[in-house]
Amino acid sequence: MSSGARDVLQRIVDVQAVLHGAGTVSRDALSAIARHAESRSGIQRSVETGCGATTLLLSHLSQHHTVFALDVGGSVANVRRSPLLREGVVSFVEGPSQKTLPLHSFPEKLQLAVIDGPHAYPFPDLEYYYLYPHLDTGSLRVLDDIHVRSIHNLFEFLREDEMFRLEEVVRNTAFFTRTDAPTFDPHGDGWADQRYNARTLFRYDWRSRLKSAMPQKLFRGAAAYRSAKRACAVRILSPRRGEKVSEARVVHGEAMLGAGEFVWVLARRKGVDGWWPQGDGAAAVADGSWSVQAVYGGPQDSECAFELAAVIVTEIVHERWVRWVEDVKRTGAYPPVQLPTAPHVLAETFQTVHKGASGG
Repeated sequence: MSSGARDVLQRIVDVQAVLHGAGTVSRDALSAIARHAESRSGIQRSVETGCGATTLLLSHLSQHHTVFALDVGGSVANVRRSPLLREGVVSFVEGPSQKTLPLHSFPEKLQLAVIDGPHAYPFPDLEYYYLYPHLDTGSLRVLDDIHVRSIHNLFEFLREDEMFRLEEVVRNTAFFTRTDAPTFDPHGDGWADQRYNARTLFRYDWRSRLKSAMPQKLFRGAAAYRSAKRACAVRILSPRRGEKVSEARVVHGEAMLGAGEFVWVLARRKGVDGWWPQGDGAAAVADGSWSVQAVYGGPQDSECAFELAAVIVTEIVHERWVRWVEDVKRTGAYPPVQLPTAPHVLAETFQTVHKGASGG
Protein backbone atom coordinates (compact mmCIF):
# COMPACT_ATOMS: atom_id res chain seq x y z
CA MET A 1 0.00 0.00 0.00
CA SER A 2 1.36 3.43 -0.94
CA SER A 3 2.13 6.01 1.75
CA GLY A 4 -0.68 8.23 0.45
CA ALA A 5 -3.19 5.39 0.69
CA ARG A 6 -2.00 4.54 4.19
CA ASP A 7 -2.46 8.15 5.25
CA VAL A 8 -6.01 8.31 3.87
CA LEU A 9 -6.84 4.97 5.46
CA GLN A 10 -5.59 6.09 8.86
CA ARG A 11 -7.62 9.28 8.70
CA ILE A 12 -10.74 7.30 7.76
CA VAL A 13 -10.18 4.86 10.62
CA ASP A 14 -9.91 7.80 13.00
CA VAL A 15 -13.42 9.04 12.10
CA GLN A 16 -15.21 5.78 11.24
CA ALA A 17 -16.80 5.40 14.67
CA VAL A 18 -18.95 8.51 14.15
CA LEU A 19 -19.94 7.79 10.55
CA HIS A 20 -22.54 5.08 11.04
CA GLY A 21 -24.74 4.55 14.08
CA ALA A 22 -25.25 0.89 13.17
CA GLY A 23 -21.54 0.07 13.15
CA THR A 24 -18.97 -0.24 10.40
CA VAL A 25 -16.35 -2.60 9.02
CA SER A 26 -13.20 -3.30 11.00
CA ARG A 27 -9.89 -1.51 10.45
CA ASP A 28 -8.42 -4.79 9.24
CA ALA A 29 -11.19 -5.18 6.67
CA LEU A 30 -10.66 -1.60 5.43
CA SER A 31 -6.95 -2.33 5.04
CA ALA A 32 -7.76 -5.51 3.12
CA ILE A 33 -10.11 -3.62 0.77
CA ALA A 34 -7.34 -1.12 0.03
CA ARG A 35 -4.78 -3.91 -0.47
CA HIS A 36 -6.95 -5.95 -2.82
CA ALA A 37 -8.06 -2.89 -4.79
CA GLU A 38 -4.50 -1.65 -5.28
CA SER A 39 -3.39 -5.10 -6.45
CA ARG A 40 -5.71 -4.78 -9.45
CA SER A 41 -4.90 -2.84 -12.60
CA GLY A 42 -7.36 -0.09 -11.75
CA ILE A 43 -10.86 0.28 -10.37
CA GLN A 44 -12.85 2.25 -12.91
CA ARG A 45 -16.32 1.50 -11.56
CA SER A 46 -17.36 0.21 -8.18
CA VAL A 47 -20.59 -0.18 -6.27
CA GLU A 48 -21.59 -0.54 -2.65
CA THR A 49 -24.74 -1.27 -0.67
CA GLY A 50 -24.60 0.50 2.66
CA CYS A 51 -22.62 3.62 3.45
CA GLY A 52 -19.82 4.52 5.82
CA ALA A 53 -16.05 4.29 6.10
CA THR A 54 -15.92 2.03 3.06
CA THR A 55 -17.54 4.79 1.01
CA LEU A 56 -14.83 7.27 1.97
CA LEU A 57 -12.12 4.72 1.21
CA LEU A 58 -13.59 3.67 -2.14
CA SER A 59 -13.86 7.30 -3.23
CA HIS A 60 -10.04 7.21 -3.26
CA LEU A 61 -9.72 3.75 -4.83
CA SER A 62 -12.27 4.02 -7.64
CA GLN A 63 -12.86 6.46 -10.48
CA HIS A 64 -16.65 6.10 -10.32
CA HIS A 65 -18.31 4.78 -7.17
CA THR A 66 -22.08 4.27 -6.69
CA VAL A 67 -23.67 3.87 -3.25
CA PHE A 68 -27.12 2.37 -2.61
CA ALA A 69 -28.13 3.16 0.96
CA LEU A 70 -30.69 4.44 3.40
CA ASP A 71 -29.58 7.27 5.67
CA VAL A 72 -29.63 5.01 8.74
CA GLY A 73 -28.09 6.69 11.77
CA GLY A 74 -27.06 9.63 9.60
CA SER A 75 -24.61 7.50 7.64
CA VAL A 76 -25.23 9.10 4.24
CA ALA A 77 -25.32 12.65 5.63
CA ASN A 78 -22.13 12.10 7.62
CA VAL A 79 -20.27 10.71 4.61
CA ARG A 80 -21.53 13.47 2.30
CA ARG A 81 -20.13 16.22 4.54
CA SER A 82 -16.87 14.46 5.41
CA PRO A 83 -13.73 16.24 4.15
CA LEU A 84 -12.30 12.77 3.45
CA LEU A 85 -14.83 12.14 0.66
CA ARG A 86 -13.17 12.70 -2.73
CA GLU A 87 -15.38 15.08 -4.65
CA GLY A 88 -16.93 14.16 -7.96
CA VAL A 89 -16.43 10.41 -7.58
CA VAL A 90 -19.38 9.08 -5.57
CA SER A 91 -23.01 8.93 -6.68
CA PHE A 92 -25.57 8.33 -3.94
CA VAL A 93 -28.77 6.41 -4.70
CA GLU A 94 -30.81 6.87 -1.55
CA GLY A 95 -33.60 4.51 -0.54
CA PRO A 96 -34.02 0.80 0.21
CA SER A 97 -31.63 -1.13 -2.03
CA GLN A 98 -34.40 -3.73 -2.45
CA LYS A 99 -36.22 -1.08 -4.52
CA THR A 100 -33.43 1.02 -6.00
CA LEU A 101 -31.11 -1.72 -7.31
CA PRO A 102 -33.69 -3.34 -9.64
CA LEU A 103 -34.36 0.05 -11.23
CA HIS A 104 -30.71 1.02 -11.73
CA SER A 105 -28.91 0.70 -15.06
CA PHE A 106 -25.23 -0.26 -15.06
CA PRO A 107 -23.72 1.03 -18.31
CA GLU A 108 -20.35 -0.69 -17.81
CA LYS A 109 -18.84 -3.64 -15.97
CA LEU A 110 -17.91 -3.29 -12.29
CA GLN A 111 -14.43 -3.96 -10.96
CA LEU A 112 -15.41 -3.90 -7.28
CA ALA A 113 -18.64 -4.53 -5.38
CA VAL A 114 -19.35 -4.44 -1.65
CA ILE A 115 -22.51 -5.93 -0.13
CA ASP A 116 -23.15 -4.38 3.26
CA GLY A 117 -26.75 -3.22 3.01
CA PRO A 118 -29.83 -4.58 4.83
CA HIS A 119 -29.05 -7.84 6.62
CA ALA A 120 -32.53 -9.36 6.96
CA TYR A 121 -33.30 -12.32 4.72
CA PRO A 122 -33.71 -12.27 1.69
CA PHE A 123 -32.27 -8.80 1.10
CA PRO A 124 -28.55 -9.75 0.85
CA ASP A 125 -29.53 -12.37 -1.75
CA LEU A 126 -31.54 -9.76 -3.69
CA GLU A 127 -28.54 -7.44 -3.73
CA TYR A 128 -26.36 -10.26 -5.01
CA TYR A 129 -28.89 -11.08 -7.74
CA TYR A 130 -28.99 -7.53 -9.12
CA LEU A 131 -25.22 -7.06 -8.97
CA TYR A 132 -23.53 -10.31 -10.05
CA PRO A 133 -24.33 -10.09 -13.81
CA HIS A 134 -22.41 -6.78 -13.94
CA LEU A 135 -19.17 -7.98 -12.33
CA ASP A 136 -16.10 -7.92 -14.53
CA THR A 137 -13.73 -10.88 -14.73
CA GLY A 138 -11.11 -10.43 -12.02
CA SER A 139 -13.28 -8.00 -10.07
CA LEU A 140 -13.27 -7.87 -6.27
CA ARG A 141 -16.35 -9.05 -4.42
CA VAL A 142 -16.61 -8.03 -0.74
CA LEU A 143 -19.20 -9.47 1.63
CA ASP A 144 -19.38 -7.99 5.11
CA ASP A 145 -20.88 -9.38 8.33
CA ILE A 146 -20.75 -13.04 7.35
CA HIS A 147 -21.33 -13.95 11.01
CA VAL A 148 -25.01 -13.01 10.47
CA ARG A 149 -26.81 -16.18 9.39
CA SER A 150 -28.72 -14.64 6.49
CA ILE A 151 -25.45 -13.31 5.06
CA HIS A 152 -23.53 -16.47 5.94
CA ASN A 153 -25.90 -18.40 3.66
CA LEU A 154 -24.77 -16.20 0.78
CA PHE A 155 -21.14 -16.63 1.85
CA GLU A 156 -21.48 -20.42 1.70
CA PHE A 157 -22.99 -20.19 -1.77
CA LEU A 158 -20.25 -17.88 -3.09
CA ARG A 159 -17.43 -20.06 -1.80
CA GLU A 160 -18.90 -23.02 -3.72
CA ASP A 161 -19.83 -21.23 -6.93
CA GLU A 162 -17.56 -21.46 -9.98
CA MET A 163 -17.95 -17.75 -10.66
CA PHE A 164 -16.04 -16.84 -7.49
CA ARG A 165 -12.79 -17.71 -5.75
CA LEU A 166 -12.49 -17.01 -2.04
CA GLU A 167 -9.32 -15.02 -1.40
CA GLU A 168 -9.51 -14.53 2.36
CA VAL A 169 -11.73 -13.79 5.34
CA VAL A 170 -10.73 -10.83 7.50
CA ARG A 171 -12.67 -10.98 10.76
CA ASN A 172 -16.30 -10.82 9.56
CA THR A 173 -15.55 -9.75 5.99
CA ALA A 174 -15.02 -12.13 3.04
CA PHE A 175 -13.11 -11.28 -0.13
CA PHE A 176 -13.80 -13.02 -3.44
CA THR A 177 -12.42 -12.69 -6.96
CA ARG A 178 -14.75 -13.05 -9.95
CA THR A 179 -13.36 -15.87 -12.08
CA ASP A 180 -13.67 -16.25 -15.85
CA ALA A 181 -16.49 -18.81 -15.47
CA PRO A 182 -19.56 -17.99 -17.57
CA THR A 183 -22.14 -15.75 -15.92
CA PHE A 184 -25.04 -17.79 -14.58
CA ASP A 185 -28.21 -16.97 -16.50
CA PRO A 186 -30.16 -14.58 -14.22
CA HIS A 187 -33.40 -15.40 -16.04
CA GLY A 188 -33.10 -19.19 -16.06
CA ASP A 189 -33.22 -21.96 -13.50
CA GLY A 190 -30.20 -24.14 -14.07
CA TRP A 191 -30.00 -24.89 -10.35
CA ALA A 192 -28.48 -28.33 -10.91
CA ASP A 193 -25.55 -26.72 -12.77
CA GLN A 194 -24.54 -24.72 -9.71
CA ARG A 195 -21.84 -26.40 -7.66
CA TYR A 196 -23.59 -25.39 -4.44
CA ASN A 197 -26.50 -27.63 -5.48
CA ALA A 198 -24.35 -30.60 -6.54
CA ARG A 199 -25.49 -32.53 -3.47
CA THR A 200 -28.99 -32.35 -2.07
CA LEU A 201 -29.53 -32.26 1.70
CA PHE A 202 -29.21 -35.80 3.01
CA ARG A 203 -31.74 -35.36 5.82
CA TYR A 204 -34.45 -34.75 3.20
CA ASP A 205 -33.12 -36.88 0.35
CA TRP A 206 -31.88 -40.01 2.12
CA ARG A 207 -34.57 -42.24 0.59
CA SER A 208 -33.57 -41.53 -3.00
CA ARG A 209 -29.85 -41.84 -2.15
CA LEU A 210 -30.49 -45.14 -0.40
CA LYS A 211 -32.46 -46.34 -3.39
CA SER A 212 -29.61 -45.54 -5.80
CA ALA A 213 -27.09 -47.29 -3.53
CA MET A 214 -29.16 -50.46 -2.95
CA PRO A 215 -29.39 -53.24 -5.51
CA GLN A 216 -32.75 -52.86 -7.28
CA LYS A 217 -33.91 -56.31 -6.24
CA LEU A 218 -33.26 -55.55 -2.58
CA PHE A 219 -34.99 -52.17 -2.82
CA ARG A 220 -38.08 -53.62 -4.45
CA GLY A 221 -38.12 -56.37 -1.83
CA ALA A 222 -38.20 -53.75 0.90
CA ALA A 223 -41.01 -51.92 -0.87
CA ALA A 224 -42.97 -55.15 -1.21
CA TYR A 225 -42.49 -55.88 2.50
CA ARG A 226 -43.94 -52.48 3.38
CA SER A 227 -46.87 -52.87 1.01
CA ALA A 228 -47.69 -56.30 2.47
CA LYS A 229 -48.87 -54.48 5.58
CA ARG A 230 -51.47 -52.56 3.56
CA ALA A 231 -55.05 -53.61 2.96
CA CYS A 232 -54.37 -54.06 -0.77
CA ALA A 233 -52.88 -57.35 -1.96
CA VAL A 234 -52.44 -59.24 -5.22
CA ARG A 235 -51.77 -62.89 -6.17
CA ILE A 236 -51.22 -64.85 -9.40
CA LEU A 237 -53.15 -68.14 -9.26
CA SER A 238 -52.32 -69.45 -12.73
CA PRO A 239 -50.14 -70.25 -14.50
CA ARG A 240 -48.24 -71.75 -11.59
CA ARG A 241 -44.55 -71.20 -10.96
CA GLY A 242 -42.41 -73.12 -13.48
CA GLU A 243 -45.40 -74.15 -15.59
CA LYS A 244 -45.00 -74.45 -19.34
CA VAL A 245 -47.08 -72.01 -21.37
CA SER A 246 -47.89 -71.40 -25.01
CA GLU A 247 -47.43 -68.14 -26.87
CA ALA A 248 -50.64 -66.67 -25.42
CA ARG A 249 -52.46 -67.65 -22.27
CA VAL A 250 -54.89 -66.12 -19.80
CA VAL A 251 -53.44 -65.22 -16.42
CA HIS A 252 -55.80 -65.53 -13.44
CA GLY A 253 -55.37 -63.97 -10.04
CA GLU A 254 -56.88 -62.31 -6.99
CA ALA A 255 -56.62 -58.76 -5.67
CA MET A 256 -57.88 -56.54 -2.88
CA LEU A 257 -58.09 -52.93 -3.99
CA GLY A 258 -58.81 -49.60 -2.39
CA ALA A 259 -60.10 -46.43 -4.00
CA GLY A 260 -57.84 -45.11 -6.75
CA GLU A 261 -55.87 -48.41 -7.02
CA PHE A 262 -55.47 -50.55 -10.16
CA VAL A 263 -54.13 -54.02 -11.05
CA TRP A 264 -51.87 -54.34 -14.06
CA VAL A 265 -50.25 -57.48 -15.43
CA LEU A 266 -46.90 -57.23 -17.19
CA ALA A 267 -44.57 -59.75 -18.78
CA ARG A 268 -41.03 -60.00 -20.10
CA ARG A 269 -38.53 -62.58 -21.20
CA LYS A 270 -36.21 -63.21 -18.27
CA GLY A 271 -33.09 -61.09 -18.33
CA VAL A 272 -34.57 -58.38 -20.55
CA ASP A 273 -34.56 -54.82 -19.21
CA GLY A 274 -38.11 -53.50 -19.07
CA TRP A 275 -41.64 -54.90 -18.98
CA TRP A 276 -44.62 -54.98 -21.37
CA PRO A 277 -48.17 -54.34 -20.05
CA GLN A 278 -50.60 -57.11 -21.03
CA GLY A 279 -54.24 -56.84 -22.11
CA ASP A 280 -55.80 -53.57 -23.11
CA GLY A 281 -55.42 -51.88 -19.76
CA ALA A 282 -55.84 -52.53 -16.07
CA ALA A 283 -57.35 -55.86 -15.10
CA ALA A 284 -61.04 -55.75 -14.22
CA VAL A 285 -61.49 -57.03 -10.66
CA ALA A 286 -64.82 -58.70 -9.82
CA ASP A 287 -65.43 -60.25 -6.42
CA GLY A 288 -61.67 -60.14 -5.80
CA SER A 289 -60.77 -62.04 -9.00
CA TRP A 290 -59.21 -60.88 -12.27
CA SER A 291 -58.10 -62.37 -15.61
CA VAL A 292 -55.80 -60.96 -18.31
CA GLN A 293 -54.64 -62.39 -21.64
CA ALA A 294 -50.83 -62.50 -21.71
CA VAL A 295 -48.58 -62.96 -24.74
CA TYR A 296 -45.16 -64.55 -24.27
CA GLY A 297 -43.04 -63.16 -27.08
CA GLY A 298 -42.91 -64.71 -30.53
CA PRO A 299 -41.87 -68.03 -32.07
CA GLN A 300 -38.22 -67.10 -31.63
CA ASP A 301 -38.72 -67.16 -27.83
CA SER A 302 -39.55 -70.87 -27.57
CA GLU A 303 -37.98 -72.66 -24.59
CA CYS A 304 -37.28 -69.32 -22.87
CA ALA A 305 -38.17 -68.36 -19.31
CA PHE A 306 -40.70 -65.56 -18.92
CA GLU A 307 -41.54 -63.47 -15.86
CA LEU A 308 -45.02 -62.29 -14.99
CA ALA A 309 -45.69 -59.37 -12.67
CA ALA A 310 -49.04 -58.43 -11.17
CA VAL A 311 -48.86 -55.01 -9.52
CA ILE A 312 -51.28 -52.72 -7.77
CA VAL A 313 -50.44 -49.13 -8.71
CA THR A 314 -51.67 -45.63 -7.99
CA GLU A 315 -53.70 -43.55 -10.41
CA ILE A 316 -50.59 -41.70 -11.63
CA VAL A 317 -48.99 -44.91 -12.95
CA HIS A 318 -52.35 -46.23 -14.19
CA GLU A 319 -52.90 -43.16 -16.36
CA ARG A 320 -49.33 -43.37 -17.69
CA TRP A 321 -49.83 -46.98 -18.78
CA VAL A 322 -53.25 -46.23 -20.26
CA ARG A 323 -51.52 -43.71 -22.51
CA TRP A 324 -48.91 -46.39 -23.34
CA VAL A 325 -51.70 -48.74 -24.54
CA GLU A 326 -53.23 -45.95 -26.63
CA ASP A 327 -49.84 -45.13 -28.19
CA VAL A 328 -49.28 -48.81 -29.02
CA LYS A 329 -52.60 -48.99 -30.84
CA ARG A 330 -51.85 -45.80 -32.74
CA THR A 331 -48.20 -46.41 -33.67
CA GLY A 332 -47.74 -50.18 -33.54
CA ALA A 333 -44.55 -49.70 -31.49
CA TYR A 334 -44.10 -51.59 -28.21
CA PRO A 335 -41.50 -49.80 -26.06
CA PRO A 336 -40.89 -51.37 -22.63
CA VAL A 337 -41.87 -49.70 -19.38
CA GLN A 338 -40.23 -49.83 -15.96
CA LEU A 339 -41.95 -51.07 -12.84
CA PRO A 340 -42.74 -48.24 -10.45
CA THR A 341 -41.38 -48.06 -6.92
CA ALA A 342 -42.94 -46.90 -3.66
CA PRO A 343 -45.07 -44.95 -3.11
CA HIS A 344 -46.62 -45.61 -6.54
CA VAL A 345 -46.55 -49.42 -6.30
CA LEU A 346 -48.77 -50.63 -3.48
CA ALA A 347 -48.44 -54.40 -3.84
CA GLU A 348 -46.76 -56.74 -6.30
CA THR A 349 -46.18 -60.41 -7.01
CA PHE A 350 -44.02 -62.25 -9.54
CA GLN A 351 -44.21 -65.60 -11.30
CA THR A 352 -41.70 -67.33 -13.59
CA VAL A 353 -42.99 -69.63 -16.34
CA HIS A 354 -41.39 -71.42 -19.29
CA LYS A 355 -42.54 -71.12 -22.87
CA GLY A 356 -42.57 -74.43 -24.71
CA ALA A 357 -43.13 -75.46 -28.27
CA SER A 358 -46.59 -76.45 -27.06
CA GLY A 359 -47.91 -75.41 -23.66
CA GLY A 360 -50.89 -75.75 -21.38
